[in-house]
Amino acid sequence: MMKKIIKMMAVLILTIMTVACESFLETDLPKDQVGQTLVFNDDRTADAALTYVYTQMRNSGFFAGSRLGMGYLLACYTDEMEVVNPQSTNHRHFYEGTVVAGNAAIKTIWDNTYKQIYTVNSVLEGLNNASGMSEEVRIRLQGEALAVRGILHFYLSQSFGAVPYVITTDYNINRKTEKMPASQVMELAVADLEQAQQYLSDVYTSSERVRINRSVARAFLARMYLYQQKWDKAFENAQLVIEQAEYELEPLDNVFIKESRSAIWQLKPDAEGRNTAEGTEYIFTSVPAPQGRLALALVNGFETGDLRKEKWIKKVGTATEDYCAFKYKVRGASSPAKEYSVIVRIEEMYLIAAEAEMETGDFAGFNFYINALRTRAGLDMVDATGAGQAVDMLLQERRVEFFCEFGHRFYDLKRRNRLNNLVSVKPHWKPHYNLLPLPENELLLNPALLPQNIGY
Repeated sequence: MMKKIIKMMAVLILTIMTVACESFLETDLPKDQVGQTLVFNDDRTADAALTYVYTQMRNSGFFAGSRLGMGYLLACYTDEMEVVNPQSTNHRHFYEGTVVAGNAAIKTIWDNTYKQIYTVNSVLEGLNNASGMSEEVRIRLQGEALAVRGILHFYLSQSFGAVPYVITTDYNINRKTEKMPASQVMELAVADLEQAQQYLSDVYTSSERVRINRSVARAFLARMYLYQQKWDKAFENAQLVIEQAEYELEPLDNVFIKESRSAIWQLKPDAEGRNTAEGTEYIFTSVPAPQGRLALALVNGFETGDLRKEKWIKKVGTATEDYCAFKYKVRGASSPAKEYSVIVRIEEMYLIAAEAEMETGDFAGFNFYINALRTRAGLDMVDATGAGQAVDMLLQERRVEFFCEFGHRFYDLKRRNRLNNLVSVKPHWKPHYNLLPLPENELLLNPALLPQNIGY
């Protein structure tokens, strides 16, 4: 039986990879894609197909922890990382503000993310046509797949602006798809997440937190509603997650271990005993740093006595400027693995709740949530009484809490209209850097994606 399942999965994954390998906007329909539909005849096959999606997200796209992932690239783009390797590389172009439409990293992020969306749509269509599956598993997998689709489109719209929202594997539809305003993409992403959380359970499918459950969907809904300035809904979803006994604010040393109770969703490395790409990428043990180091603007931006600087930043060598991010402690393999990549964690829910309270004029609520994190970090409590003061406090907390985590700094400055403040550390900074360029090859394949983003 097991050999049969393995054989079926090999064929299934090969099919998905073959279909997803081509751009969804390509000019000619590949003959081997005609009439292909995934059909799931049992729970294990369907579950394995969605597991493949998680693996792809871990290896490429927005959630990759390597230098090709958006987290590292946006850390270089803003004021978190300084690139010291003099060679012309993708992350150096982000650091220097020389990203263009033909940039290889832009194409890679775009292509891999839409391949992941294509695969999710394949899974959703297969689930709709499934026979022999239990209804409980089918509904759960639909919830996970819808959540992934919404989350990926959310990141695309926040990075590129107007983009297509792809909900089918039909080539004839996808090759003509048009981009839609980022606000409309957000609405569709929210709709996917709202539907997903109705299908999902609060319980994880295993002892690990590597699959999406209802709390993950609610956490991203809280973020999306925050970005939409729907403060009540943002607070409601954040509070629902905070109230779950499954989660708690961990001591700083425990936040990024695989057993962390502050983690809401983690991605597991692709082999047993392997730790995170972030640990390999950000940590360096001798100088000069091989690629990049933390920017002094970030290092010097911590308040005196902030334990996050002591626990999450490591000085290397004797020079005054060599610091590396040390949230993840393990660089390489261990037996067993000690760390998984944390995609979303409970600390963000506290800061979303704080921001929502601030925007509705409840400064006592704002102080309560923000002080929970400050106390854990060894800092004195604050007592904000005005919106301007509270916004500055909020952005400071988010900066020192989420540095080098999947672009939080860029997205926070962008939604608060403060990206141009980066000119103080990046003299080349221009207003149109609030969006990345659409990939040049996609514009050539599908003129419906025109015009290019302003400035490119």
